[in-house]
Amino acid sequence: RRASQVVHELYCTPDGAFPRRDPNPSVPEHLHDLTRQVVSTGAALGVAYDGDGDRVIFVDNLGRVQPADRTLVLLIRHLLAQHRGAKIVYDLKCSSVVAEETLALGGQPLMEKAGHAFIKRRLLAEGAILGGEVSGHYFFGALGGDDALYATLMFLRALDAAGLDAATAMDSVPRYPITPDIRVPCPRERAQAILRQLEAAFLGHPITTLDGVRIQFPEGWALARISVTEPLITLRFEARTAERLAEIQRLVRQRSTLLDELLSEQQTIMDE
Repeated sequence: RRASQVVHELYCTPDGAFPRRDPNPSVPEHLHDLTRQVVSTGAALGVAYDGDGDRVIFVDNLGRVQPADRTLVLLIRHLLAQHRGAKIVYDLKCSSVVAEETLALGGQPLMEKAGHAFIKRRLLAEGAILGGEVSGHYFFGALGGDDALYATLMFLRALDAAGLDAATAMDSVPRYPITPDIRVPCPRERAQAILRQLEAAFLGHPITTLDGVRIQFPEGWALARISVTEPLITLRFEARTAERLAEIQRLVRQRSTLLDELLSEQQTIMDE
């Protein structure tokens, strides 16, 4: 069956100065023009690429910017329906729903360090059919790497196979309260001390040290990582409910006096 699409271009003339928007599509604030265009034209989908076209973020037909890890779930459902038992690689910042959906569909979820090179290497080493990270990179075993245009076509195929519009399909994916990356200025030595303290403070919990310290709780997780490019420590939290999310954040600060001191200092600076 052949289908035709009407494509409305938005800022498709190359300009390295990026006068219309920041080229990073994974930040929703950068996609205001696209979301307005989707709604005003009644489009079925909005698609935003980064500067070199290897990352993609989707806007559903209601004009909502969809996080890459939630979109990944729809690709997982589509591909695992054809390849039951296959491996899926995902970065450790992704929502828990990625691993949960993979397991529910008979797949094998493989957590990996965030970053293009790490996800691609794991995809190839494991013979996985799909990989993804929150930045908007999607990797395919059939390609041996990532490709944003291929991901766009695969996403459209997944929607067609499900018989759903983008908004309805995305609403079928469980949504847990999750923070964005919380980037806190911090000298590297001090950040390393914070990670050591966190690891020691939560010895009774499942801990992953793949990239920083990721602490698993019964209803959520906490992640602390050191930036490799800037003097920063990055924090991220997720839980099943907003109340539990707040509890996990409080507990992490209570158990790590060093982190609590750092966050208190930064709050004082912001208040000034």
